[in-house]
Amino acid sequence: MKKQSNWLRAAALVCASLFLAGAAAAQVTLEVMNPRGEIPPPPTMGINARVSSLAGKKIVLVDNGKFGADNFLNVLAQILKQKYPDATIVMYPKPSAQTITDMPKWYPTVKQQGDLFIFGVGD
Repeated sequence: MKKQSNWLRAAALVCASLFLAGAAAAQVTLEVMNPRGEIPPPPTMGINARVSSLAGKKIVLVDNGKFGADNFLNVLAQILKQKYPDATIVMYPKPSAQTITDMPKWYPTVKQQGDLFIFGVGD
């Protein structure tokens, strides 16, 4: 009789703990976090006004250093020379494809090379 009583107490204890665990689980709230975080975007600058014509302009074609950019820019240079024979086409390479674009001294140097530039992207 004593074994049966202990068994009933154990069963009652298990049932009570399951009931309490279920009640506690209903009250749990989880907050899901974004592992990427939030990075504020860099400040943007306005776009320069379009030139009315490319005739007589010095056009700088900037190669970003990735595979395929030079192919695109070589064909573009041929097309521009055919359409605007009096324009000067200058090829100007970016230091490397892996270099970040925030190079404060590089962009003013590119700007001094011509009247406008076209930035070629490979891949």
